[in-house]
Amino acid sequence: AIGMGLVMMAPSVFLPTFLQSVQGLGAIAAGFVLAAISMGWPSASALSPPLYARFGFRDAGLGGCVLVLVSSLAFLMMPRPQPVALVFLDQILLGAGLGFFSTPILVGMQSSVDWGRRGVVTGSHMFSRYLGQSLGAALFGAIFNAALSARLADAPQALAGRLPHDVDAVIGALQSAATEAAVVAYLRLSLGSATDELYVGMSVIAVLMCLVLFIAPRRFPVLEEK
Repeated sequence: AIGMGLVMMAPSVFLPTFLQSVQGLGAIAAGFVLAAISMGWPSASALSPPLYARFGFRDAGLGGCVLVLVSSLAFLMMPRPQPVALVFLDQILLGAGLGFFSTPILVGMQSSVDWGRRGVVTGSHMFSRYLGQSLGAALFGAIFNAALSARLADAPQALAGRLPHDVDAVIGALQSAATEAAVVAYLRLSLGSATDELYVGMSVIAVLMCLVLFIAPRRFPVLEEK
């Protein structure tokens, strides 16, 4: 659940910035692409009961982790610049992975305890997810800023003196009509590179989630109601 919270934060916080600053979308269009994750998630959650009833909670959740990993790698393998339609579909896939992961794991946890402890189990699951989101905002923010700072520091000599001196000024420079075309191109390339680093981090977390699930029993010990 912590891993799920971590993975959610990279696109939730930084994908709109990427779509607006690099792809040139407006705020509404960027928000619509981000909202695609909310299309895949509930659909996958609704379709998951037959899967975990047949294959078990662990294996159904593991399938969701694999989809999260595939969606992260798919973004990295897209042609540059990334077609917006493909990014939209990738968000749907990410949402589907999170849906196929979250519902089986939560229901499996609830099924392994009696009614008196289901509130505790559900609360701990939600707390872990929100903890992951808090950690994810800090982690991916640090990754993004570090990658962007490195690109600014390693800029060609011909551009170095004309680039913003810190990451906080990058968006302002991109929005300014006075910024030279070569500077805009380099800043967009730098933002795209920093976004790629986020998806590399998402891929690593998805792999770790899969490894954690491998440790869990294939069949959760379901408590029979008396």
